[in-house]
Amino acid sequence: MEDEEIIALLFDRNERGLDELSKKYGGRLRQLAERILSDPDAAECINDTYLAVWESIPPRSPKYLFAYTAKICRNLALNRVEWNQAAKRNAVFVELSEELGNIAPDLSDGIEQQELAGAIADFLKEQTKEQREIFVRRYWYGETVKELAQVFNCRQGRIKSILFRLRKGLRKELEKEGIL
Repeated sequence: MEDEEIIALLFDRNERGLDELSKKYGGRLRQLAERILSDPDAAECINDTYLAVWESIPPRSPKYLFAYTAKICRNLALNRVEWNQAAKRNAVFVELSEELGNIAPDLSDGIEQQELAGAIADFLKEQTKEQREIFVRRYWYGETVKELAQVFNCRQGRIKSILFRLRKGLRKELEKEGIL
């Protein structure tokens, strides 16, 4: 079923819309949640995601249903990690935050966060499709270097080099924009 049809079902408050959403994107959402959370928490996160989608459509009508749903899922999962492990950190996300450490400052002001997001988006638009995809898959979806190497059919060292150059370039761009 196409995304537009699923959204129409959700707009009509037809529960079949959630069933179709689950059929189409449930596996990908589960992968995303399981990269961040352990199994029981991941399953709960998926259920919370469907509830949040149900409550937000309508009034929202997302252009890209998977991206919209994945963002909700990721944010719920990260909130759950923060809640579960306030004192001890999740090793995967410590690694990711250390990689981005000095690049993405901890900003509490929503306007500054929007400015940062815009600058990152502008930076990524200037990169090749492969570089953009590697960056997003690593830092948004939390895929490992090993997984990326398999997807892009290359050595892990090449992925690490691309990520290093992207982080370095992003840092320069953020400094040029006066964000850092």
